[in-house]
Amino acid sequence: MKTRVWAARILLALALAAAAGMRSSADPFTVTVVVNGNKLPASAVEIQNETVYVALRPIAVAMQADVETNARARTVTITTLLRQVVLHLDDQMALVNGQRVRLAAAPTQSGSRIVLPLRAVGEAFGATVTYNGKTRTALVTPATRTAQGGHHPLSGAASAKTMSGSVLAVNASVNPPNLLVSSGGSNYTITVPSGTSIAFRDVHGAVTGNGKLAQVRPGDALIVTVDPHGQLISMADIFASINGTAAAVADQSMVLEGGRVIVADALTSVSLDGKAATFSLLRPGDKVSIRADPVSGAVREVVALRPGGFATTASSTPAPGAQSGGGAVQIKAVHDNATTAFRAGQTVTVLAQGTPGAQASFDLSDVIVDNGMRETSPGRYEGQYLVGVGTNLVAAPILVRLSKSGETALAEAPNPLTIITTPPSVSNAAPLPYALVNTARPSIFATFSTLGDLGMDASSLQMILNGRDVTSQATRDAAYISYYPAAELSSKTVQIEVKGTDTAGNTLDYRWTFSIAGK
Repeated sequence: MKTRVWAARILLALALAAAAGMRSSADPFTVTVVVNGNKLPASAVEIQNETVYVALRPIAVAMQADVETNARARTVTITTLLRQVVLHLDDQMALVNGQRVRLAAAPTQSGSRIVLPLRAVGEAFGATVTYNGKTRTALVTPATRTAQGGHHPLSGAASAKTMSGSVLAVNASVNPPNLLVSSGGSNYTITVPSGTSIAFRDVHGAVTGNGKLAQVRPGDALIVTVDPHGQLISMADIFASINGTAAAVADQSMVLEGGRVIVADALTSVSLDGKAATFSLLRPGDKVSIRADPVSGAVREVVALRPGGFATTASSTPAPGAQSGGGAVQIKAVHDNATTAFRAGQTVTVLAQGTPGAQASFDLSDVIVDNGMRETSPGRYEGQYLVGVGTNLVAAPILVRLSKSGETALAEAPNPLTIITTPPSVSNAAPLPYALVNTARPSIFATFSTLGDLGMDASSLQMILNGRDVTSQATRDAAYISYYPAAELSSKTVQIEVKGTDTAGNTLDYRWTFSIAGK
């Protein structure tokens, strides 16, 4: 099931808080749950051992979130603008923006549906709840700190606090480094200790991974959790990125190949071949990486590289006078092994040839940066990146830098990089799991959810019905597999298994059952 929202104010309402201590003095005991003014249906709330649980589908609708389930892995992934929470059935350990968190209670299966403890969801998303014992109502409200104007250090709370907002300024050169963040009409100064790992996520699904303060940009959405003394516990940066090639440029507008329109404003920073530039200097054919405000869509950064001004293939050499760096430091050739999508555990290798004795590094997009390269022989450099779980990139540029004597050369590898470590899942299945159908010849299908909507490897898809492989009679493509029985099914209970891999080789194995009436 997928519903989407990109408004930060809605996101804050997603954070459900603990409803611990709700006890019954009457029989039956019921609790009404209201999320940001929206009352959940009574059927969505149940009590197990004095713990309040909410059904996955209704709470996801109220939360305006993306939800993916993986039956084989027994996981539920809830993705909002500022957070991604991975819950494991019957397991108190969860991943919140890549950080392991122990919850007070575990999600579980209740009959044919998955239910989530209200308290556990609250811990994962960080908010408060007001419980009215007389009306037995839990009112969920955002967990933002309130203050009136000015600049405030985020401290002084009685317990850990979570806040989301928009980055106004990045002060990386001061000691200690800090961020200025706007939230709820107030500005907050957040100290970021050196070496802090920050979880980054692209709302378009193209980038997820850990990075550093240097990759945070004004306009990014930010979610931070601090302890009562204002010390940083965790930080996540959310942005929108677009990679492409300029097809046309006019004034402050650009059309990318494929038709997407990019509009800059006075706040947009522009660089060309590693140097500060203006939008008017961009030309058709320039390769661009664009970073935008995830809520408003306002373009905040354009990083452009011009073919002919830098090395693009292992065999090409820039024209005289137009070499990368344009001076003492040059990159003559770059190549990589990014010809197919990577998954966790695989290694990206980047090679470069250029000026001997330089400091060399490469970036994967603008998030995974400063990956070191060693000089294996004079002027030849090699670097590697081991793909870890939780890192995702789609068609991201690989940029190589050589620096020596105060000069820097910049070059792009020939193959854009795609990394997919988030496994595929089934977004819809028919007949519905545990459904009772009135026909013995139902249409059976499953549709898939994949990172960046890159789809499945259609040739890998299989469908097994009650232990019999029916793939040869099924219709398959990157988005779905479907099967219509040639004759009536003889069994009352039908078990379906769908298996396959995505374009990076991540596996999917999804099973469900339904019943046929009258059997």
